[in-house]
Amino acid sequence: MRAPLCLLLLVAHAVDMLALNRRKKQVGTGLGGNCTGCIICSEENGCSTCQQRLFLFIRREGIRQYGKCLHDCPPGYFGIRGQEVNRCKKCGATCESCFSQDFCIRCKRRFYLYKGKCLPTCPPGTLAHQNTRECQERSSGQKKGRKDRRPRKDRKLDHRLDVRPRQPGLQP
Repeated sequence: MRAPLCLLLLVAHAVDMLALNRRKKQVGTGLGGNCTGCIICSEENGCSTCQQRLFLFIRREGIRQYGKCLHDCPPGYFGIRGQEVNRCKKCGATCESCFSQDFCIRCKRRFYLYKGKCLPTCPPGTLAHQNTRECQERSSGQKKGRKDRRPRKDRKLDHRLDVRPRQPGLQP
């Protein structure tokens, strides 16, 4: 009679410990405290549900994935707000930083930004600016192939003052 009673108590204790362990994993601080802002969290996968205003960012390592709740999505991702969950989604392949899937803010190397898109070359009628990696519309007075032959320091001064050089033969 004692053996069945001990066995029953042992099983009841194991079930109780299993339920307690499961609850700890849901609200625990698994992954070294990366469950901040989580509603549901596990040691194995991090966050799976975030508090209302936070974004769920899922980082993939091989076949594993880890969730983390963030106020803002990291570079290379943009936030999508939804009724059930807010998620971080990856920008396009040529985009370094973006506002949405269809609108880039900064392009990766070897690409130029033009009207929210990353292009390998600037379209006709635009000039590529190497420092900003952006395509800018040519002004109406600027013709392709025609260069300003004044000394570089004079051109820099005009640029700072936003003054356009006068063409010979024209009077103000």
